[in-house]
Amino acid sequence: MKKSKALIITFSTVLFSCLGPETTVTNIVNRDGSILRKIEMSNTENKFLQKQLRVPVDSTWIFNDSISVSAKGDTTWYRSAEKLFIDADAINQAYLCDSGANRDVARTAFFERRFRWFTTTYYFSETCGKSMSHAYPPEDFLSSEEIDYMKLPRKVKTDLLSGADSSKYRILRDTLNEKSEIWYARSLISEWIEAAGELCEASGKDSLTTEILRSRKDDFFEQLGENVEFEEGCINVLGAGLCKTFMPELDSARVIAEAKFDLSFSFAEYTMQVVMPSEITATNGYLNPGGGVSWPVAGELFLNTDYVMYAESRSVNYWAIILTVLLAIILPFDIARHIKQWRKRRK
Repeated sequence: MKKSKALIITFSTVLFSCLGPETTVTNIVNRDGSILRKIEMSNTENKFLQKQLRVPVDSTWIFNDSISVSAKGDTTWYRSAEKLFIDADAINQAYLCDSGANRDVARTAFFERRFRWFTTTYYFSETCGKSMSHAYPPEDFLSSEEIDYMKLPRKVKTDLLSGADSSKYRILRDTLNEKSEIWYARSLISEWIEAAGELCEASGKDSLTTEILRSRKDDFFEQLGENVEFEEGCINVLGAGLCKTFMPELDSARVIAEAKFDLSFSFAEYTMQVVMPSEITATNGYLNPGGGVSWPVAGELFLNTDYVMYAESRSVNYWAIILTVLLAIILPFDIARHIKQWRKRRK
């Protein structure tokens, strides 16, 4: 917001999603709650720096490197790694010690197993904590079709953009990018207004309140697109007198809002996959044709709310069914035998 943040939103989105290796993280969930975590990375240079890694990886993982050269002579380097975690809490401990590209974003894993005699249900999720408290929901700016496209894994988007309906999806992508710029900018202003209002009201100076700032949100949005200095934009909207009195609070709020905003837009995107121990019965992800579920993990998906990626599966406990049938057959005869013996003793 020192200069118009809206002008660098698109650049930031492209830049941060492209820095470092393209990454897919796969969680293979076992019935006992242990999780085999696999990471596959590819890069156009032989560089897999710790600060570029999307999820925490250390020397306790098993690594494998490979290389390929295309018919055009393009070289791609690959690195895969895997580690068996005893439970979801072990993954959470790794997140707490993360020193990679996404270390500032709160991420947690969760596993639950529910026994219901005839069936056992398995639930696994990973969550990215929201970046901003006062960002707008995407539904305020994007259509349902655009939101659905935004939530598709990267590979699926690539396939759609090169498929039979590529023109349709290119238009959808471009429209989504244009509308998202407005969504991001409006959300940044909203976050700044709430932080500025709180600081101004707490300062003991009574002439600038949160309600006043909210009433001028459209004017601030116009200034954001004018590429003016932050202080100049505030003066244009609020006047020189108010800005002279409250500039420390307004500028502190700018720093707070931009720090929260950057949690999403300095986030290095990757793809998350989950393979459950039995047939999937519920999920909010994309069902892969070959099995498992996929999600994109990108900053815009947790801009205004926690981003929960979950999958649930259910297995049939055949042993419980067999045991129940046997008991249903044997138990009446056993009861009848005991009744017969009891009557004999009565005689």
